[in-house]
Amino acid sequence: MKNHLFLAISIFYIISISSYSQNQSNNNFKEEAKTIEELAIKSLKIRQQVNPESEDQELIKEMKYLDSTLLQKVTIFLNEYGWKSKKEIGELANMGLFLAIQHSSTEEMESFKEILEQAYYTNKIEKSKYALYIDRLRVRNKMPQIYGTQYYYDEESSSFRFNKIEDFENVNKRRRKVGLKRIEKYAKQNKIALD
Repeated sequence: MKNHLFLAISIFYIISISSYSQNQSNNNFKEEAKTIEELAIKSLKIRQQVNPESEDQELIKEMKYLDSTLLQKVTIFLNEYGWKSKKEIGELANMGLFLAIQHSSTEEMESFKEILEQAYYTNKIEKSKYALYIDRLRVRNKMPQIYGTQYYYDEESSSFRFNKIEDFENVNKRRRKVGLKRIEKYAKQNKIALD
């Protein structure tokens, strides 16, 4: 009888610890996602104030600090939980995962490539965001972009211009596949020269 009672108490104890551990993990997951969400909101707000002609060094310094902080949090989150969809962590936290990577260095972007590819193939990241990531990475590696999402400010012509686009004649077909509007419309909305 004592052995059965001891066994029952032991099993109850193990189940309780496992349940407590799972609850703690869920709480940490939610807290980390909330932190990423808050940092993403701050990042988006400050980016609205910074433009290519911005000379406000304090604002730029603050933006870089936010980028670095967000990237640290996202790296820890991704190592612990992997990429999470909007349904799993909410739209803003999901956007925070993307923004941290999109605004990181080329080397850091490369280090997340496998995670982003897996998120893309399991539909945990929007196709359009994945296209932005691929194009930015290609442009940074001095390769033509595929979807026509990346552009720069050309001092000489005082206008925005697209970075080189691979097979320009078929770019709208590729854009449609990832949910992006026609390049002509994108160019008009962002005042990008299309010549």
